Amino acid sequence: MNGDGAGLPFTIFEQETESTYQTRPREWGMTLHWGSSHLTSCLPPSLIERLSEAYADPSLSPDAVTGLPIYNGKTGELLMEMKADKPCRVSRKKLRNLFADGLDISYGMEVDSIRQVNDGKVVCVFTDGTEAKGDIVVGCDGAKSRVREQICGKEKAMLTEVPLSMFNFTAKFEADLAKYIRGRNALFVTSIHPDTGIMFWLSIQDVPDPSRPETWTFQVLLSWVNNPLPPSEDTYAGRLAFLKARASEWAEPWRSAGLSLPPDTKIPNDKGTYWEKAAKWDNRSGRMTLCGDAAHPMTPHRGQGLNNALQDASNFVAVVTEAAKGDVGLAEAMDGYDKEVLERGSLEMKISLRQTMFIHNWETLMQSPMVKMGMHQAKKDDVGKENGSEGTRATRAEEVAT
Repeated sequence: MNGDGAGLPFTIFEQETESTYQTRPREWGMTLHWGSSHLTSCLPPSLIERLSEAYADPSLSPDAVTGLPIYNGKTGELLMEMKADKPCRVSRKKLRNLFADGLDISYGMEVDSIRQVNDGKVVCVFTDGTEAKGDIVVGCDGAKSRVREQICGKEKAMLTEVPLSMFNFTAKFEADLAKYIRGRNALFVTSIHPDTGIMFWLSIQDVPDPSRPETWTFQVLLSWVNNPLPPSEDTYAGRLAFLKARASEWAEPWRSAGLSLPPDTKIPNDKGTYWEKAAKWDNRSGRMTLCGDAAHPMTPHRGQGLNNALQDASNFVAVVTEAAKGDVGLAEAMDGYDKEVLERGSLEMKISLRQTMFIHNWETLMQSPMVKMGMHQAKKDDVGKENGSEGTRATRAEEVAT
């Protein structure tokens, strides 16, 4: 958040330690597209100029890709391209480090509780016993937000689990295969298998040397709904065996990508969640609010999380700047911020959920939001458009998810 540029003093508390912030083994990419328009109000010009440092492939032209190609996983036939506005893939780790440049961050600070004191300000109490007092606390602490629990109560803040399994990890491939994958699309390719509804995604994650494809790292994602692995198979070895068995049924390049994974590949199994109970929260007269995944955790298949988080940050800076200038009262400013974030976030959580359920079913794939909307930002009437003549199917898909 460009708080310095707006003249707003702030302190950032990060629950990870400084060491784990840099060394955590999990890494993945995110798609930046429409949200890039909000960067100028979130970052100083010096960081905007360095944004390419966070790209998966800094050598790639920003307009090199127009969307995400989606293939029939069984035949290799191109089904469609999911349109997006100058999409680029950014590394989560690189982006966080770029955004943190020049900031004084207090690491290893996990929220235990939050209370409002007599002067109206708020006090955060951390698990190590230390406290911090300020005018506003903004929970940007992810889908499992402790701040959301403090604002809404544990039950109302609880996430709903979607019957979704996701193998999400990184891998390198031999040079010819790496070039072949990126020959389909420089950023990402995905496919849906018509017999199983399983999605197999490959995207570029890191390009340390554009001339040496064997050094490139890819993000690999295999996902499906229902039919979770039994506990006896839900191990590193069991997941790898499952992925290889599925890959043998795929067209290229997914077949070779899956079958070439080494035997020591560690594959996590993630579950999808969203905040089904999202509703207007008590912001304590503008003193407590949410941002990013804390406000609207969503399933990932429409690539909207990062972009909505950037709009949250941009909107927050705007309304707090107005309040600081005295143009509007803090409570009124934050009520407006919360209302917009809740409406936009709730809409996208619903559409992303529908996307997740529809793309993993060959019968509903071509009725999914990605076919009708691409990656573009959702508007208020998009849920109605998405229902249309397929309203019954949409309802059934969401019933399965809940």
